[in-house]
Amino acid sequence: MTYCVDSDIAAFEKGEGLDLKAMPQSGEVDAAWCLRFLRAIRDVAFATVDADGLPSVRIIDVMAVTDKRLYFLAPRGKEFHAEVMREQFVALVGQTSDFRTCRLRGIVAHPEGEAVQHALVDAIFELNPSMNLLYSGENRYICDVFYVEEGEGEYFDLGQSPVFRKPFRIGGEPDARGTFLIIDACIGCGVCAAACPEQCITEGDPYVIDQSHCLRCGICQEACPARAIVKQ
Repeated sequence: MTYCVDSDIAAFEKGEGLDLKAMPQSGEVDAAWCLRFLRAIRDVAFATVDADGLPSVRIIDVMAVTDKRLYFLAPRGKEFHAEVMREQFVALVGQTSDFRTCRLRGIVAHPEGEAVQHALVDAIFELNPSMNLLYSGENRYICDVFYVEEGEGEYFDLGQSPVFRKPFRIGGEPDARGTFLIIDACIGCGVCAAACPEQCITEGDPYVIDQSHCLRCGICQEACPARAIVKQ
């Protein structure tokens, strides 16, 4: 697929202006909203793998977003650049002071061609003028532009009761891994519902876990006498 630099640059402004103090309605929280949320946080933790196969974490700025992509920069002399080029994968997470978190992990793309890179760098520096203090004039072109184009993530609000979480995906359906599910072996005793700290398990045949409020702590699984709760 040919990368269209002009369409993404035109979409950068639409990713701006999200108010971090405004609490979203559950219906608002989708992939596009989560990318804007990360952009509003801006300084987030990026995890990569170093040359020795060990985890490496840095604070990196989210420089721009569209509805489907998250953009960041890496100067070519940095180890971070080498790690991203080698692994072509990153995981990142940002959190607000009121304990709202958004995480994303996915495949990284590196737009090819000097003209494309320069156009993206110019657009990102215009959107983030403070970058000119670090890399003035032509020095800005030491930075390469990358974007996350396919991946999965989750918005998680630990500050409300019960907690609220919503998964999202760029380029597909959300991943259900890590969730707990009550299977047909359920005997309807209600032990899991009584044990749940978020009270997000309701009576049914079998009982049902409301995934949007589940803490994913595993208390229900350990409490179940019928071993009817499985982790996906």
